[in-house]
Amino acid sequence: MKIGQLKQIIPNSIRQSIGFLGNPKKVYQMKTSRLHPNPIFILGHAKSGTTVIASLLAKMSGQEVSLDPIFRIDPKGALQEKIFSQALSFDDFIQSNKFYFSTPLIKDPKLTFFYDDLVRCFPEARFAFVIRDPRDTIRSFLNRRGIPGNLDKLSDFKGSEVQIGRRPVIPGNNYIEKLANRWNLAAETYINHQDNFSLIRYEDFVQDKIRVIGDLAKDLGLNQLNDIAGDLNIQYQPIGDKNIGWLEFFGPVNLRQIETICCDQMNYFEYRPSPASSD
Repeated sequence: MKIGQLKQIIPNSIRQSIGFLGNPKKVYQMKTSRLHPNPIFILGHAKSGTTVIASLLAKMSGQEVSLDPIFRIDPKGALQEKIFSQALSFDDFIQSNKFYFSTPLIKDPKLTFFYDDLVRCFPEARFAFVIRDPRDTIRSFLNRRGIPGNLDKLSDFKGSEVQIGRRPVIPGNNYIEKLANRWNLAAETYINHQDNFSLIRYEDFVQDKIRVIGDLAKDLGLNQLNDIAGDLNIQYQPIGDKNIGWLEFFGPVNLRQIETICCDQMNYFEYRPSPASSD
C-alpha cells in the first residue's frame, strides 16, 4: 500500500500524533495493529507516580509499554468529552485506536475513570493501581500548571478552573474541593475493585524502588529480566517543588478542605491528617 493511500485511512488525530509523513512504518503499524488480548493497565490519579512505575516495570520485564494513550490520541480532549457524554462509545474508541492498546503494558491515569469499560473491552486484562497521598498528588498537579494551592478561586488564572473541572464532572465549590473529590474518585476505583488490582503505594516505591517494582512484576506474573538500578533516577515528567510543605503551599483553609474531603480514603491507605488541619 502506498503512503498516499495510507493517508486516506488514518484519522487526522493519529496522523498528527505520529508524524506519518516521516514514518511510514509507524503508519502501517497503526493500520494493522490488534488489541492486546490480556494487557496490564497501570492506573491511578495523575501525578501519583504512574509514569515512572510503568516505565520501570516495562524495563525490568522487557515488555513494551504505551504511555498516556488517551492524550496521544486526543491531546485537545474532544474525544474524551464525547466518550463521557456517550456520544462516542468506549468500545468504538478502543476499536478505532488499536495501535495504542496493542502493547502488553498500558499506563494512563485518565483510564482510571473508565475502569468498568476497560474490564468489558479487555476481559482478560490485569490491573495495577498507584496511590499517592492526596496532599502530595494535588500539590504536584498544581505545581506542574504553575497554580498556587492557597487561592479561594482561580478566576485570575486563564482557563485553569475549566481544565480542573473537566470530565469526569467532579463536585466542588472551588478548585481544591474538585481536586480532592477527583482524588477520592480515583481512590475508590481501587477500593471498590481491590481484588482485581495489584496496589503500589508511591511512598513505599520511593523508599525501595527495586523491591517494589520486583514485587509488582511478580504479582502480575511478569519475569524480572533486566536490571533497573541504572534507571531509578530518570525523571520521566517535570518534577514539582517538594520542598514547600503542605501548610505553606495550601494554607490552613485549603489543607483542611483536602483532609476533610479525603478523610475516609486517606485512612484506608494509612495517610494521616497533618497537625495543622486540626488547629
